[in-house]
Amino acid sequence: MKQMRLYLYITLGVFLALFIVGTFLDLQINTALYSQRNTFGLVVSVIGTTPGYGMFAIIGGGFLTLFFRKEEYKKWVRILFLVAMLGCLGASTYFAGREFFGPNGFYWVAKKFWGYFISLPIMAGLTYFGYLLMRNVDNKNLWIILLVALVAFAFALTAGVTLFKAIFHRPRFRAIESTMIPYYPWYERCSSYKGYMETFGLTSEEFKSFPSGHAAASMGVPLIALFLPLIDEKYRKYQLPVFVCGLVFALLVMFSRMLVGAHFLSDVSMGAMLVTICMVIGAEILHSLKKFNL
Repeated sequence: MKQMRLYLYITLGVFLALFIVGTFLDLQINTALYSQRNTFGLVVSVIGTTPGYGMFAIIGGGFLTLFFRKEEYKKWVRILFLVAMLGCLGASTYFAGREFFGPNGFYWVAKKFWGYFISLPIMAGLTYFGYLLMRNVDNKNLWIILLVALVAFAFALTAGVTLFKAIFHRPRFRAIESTMIPYYPWYERCSSYKGYMETFGLTSEEFKSFPSGHAAASMGVPLIALFLPLIDEKYRKYQLPVFVCGLVFALLVMFSRMLVGAHFLSDVSMGAMLVTICMVIGAEILHSLKKFNL
């Protein structure tokens, strides 16, 4: 855990530095980068949350393995595990599916529900992957690990990202670029957003810039590496490669969101920090319980 702690705190330090830079240079950076229908930016934006929300599906696969362990758990407990798996699959399908043809993806496609037909088999496959990953794990505390990981990730996305969006109502750069809405730094609450919506015919989606949900979701990929040794000690050797590859992917997602004008640098860095902090707290809680070894 000492080595991973070092990498995590370095990562947090980098995100904090980017956040500070964005605080002063958000507008200039986005002005230089902006390309609303950039193919690379749109594709990465659309698929960027899929692996992140896929963490819910993988965790669901873990609950599915527990459901089949008849000799270890009572029937009513196993039913709870099944409900948890279905909840993880449903949530991951919904959140990933709405990104494909929603306001932050290929928004000009008429039939928005097609996104759910795309995301369902992907999330079902990731659920099965989670099942394969954990079906032979001999760990009676696996359900605690899965629950902590699930709560930490979900709390960061909902209580963190969603709550901040509702408080600040920061206009997205693309809305500023296409209208006469003034630029708002992240720390200045846009209290006139309803008036801007009526004046310029915008939706509430254009006032959810801070912080970035895409950046937060994409950080679920590298941070799941924290929990690999807890699931099974044999997975420890994959911890650092998964973390590094996931972090590179998350940075690409963050860049793509700035490229298409959906977020500023301070938005994406804050979204990434929120999930990182919550997942680290979750891992530290498990580590402090002594029965777990990171």
